[in-house]
Amino acid sequence: MMTFMKVQEMDFEPVSQKELNNIEYHVRELLAAMRKAKLQNSPLGQSLRAFEQELGKVRRERFDAVNSEYNGY
Repeated sequence: MMTFMKVQEMDFEPVSQKELNNIEYHVRELLAAMRKAKLQNSPLGQSLRAFEQELGKVRRERFDAVNSEYNGY
């Protein structure tokens, strides 16, 4: 049986916003495919959900930094 490590803090600073959006999109697509195959509760599915959450957090932080008139979104 394969085990996967938990998502650790990653440095997304060098990743452009376009690349970040692309990664987030593909992670969501992979999670959707895994749900259809009933693999969403596998260790990989859990790790991907944590990764997706981390990507979303970075996206929101970047948005807030650039759009100070919006205090959170």
